[in-house]
Amino acid sequence: MGEKKKLKDLRGSQSRIFRLRSFYLEGFIHAIFYRIQIPVSIIYGIILLSWLFYPGLALTVKAFTALVWILFIPQLFESVKGLALSMSRGMVFGKLNNEYAHLYRLRYKKNLVHLRLAPYLVLAIWIIGFIAMIIWWYP
Repeated sequence: MGEKKKLKDLRGSQSRIFRLRSFYLEGFIHAIFYRIQIPVSIIYGIILLSWLFYPGLALTVKAFTALVWILFIPQLFESVKGLALSMSRGMVFGKLNNEYAHLYRLRYKKNLVHLRLAPYLVLAIWIIGFIAMIIWWYP
């Protein structure tokens, strides 16, 4: 019987998200915000349920809503960016071979500007919504 070969990832284990910092900054930001958002969302849910019985927590609910809103920004941006990537078959935000990309554009004649702008437009709408919430939501 052959000896089982153990492969080692030189970038570090998957559980260490700080390893992403050196080679994939977007992934690192996404992972950090996601890991922070998990316990904050649990606390937020408890505070929301408590607010139903004790309305004096309105300011706390507003603060946690703003925090969760901010922590959700990278997830929202990356989700829309991923959708744009898949809808364009890799032409937008992808790293395609130049020859393949040129042939794809010739064959399908797609205008991809709207897909390239989509994540930034959604992000702008999300930030405008955040500002509106802060201004008009009175605790």
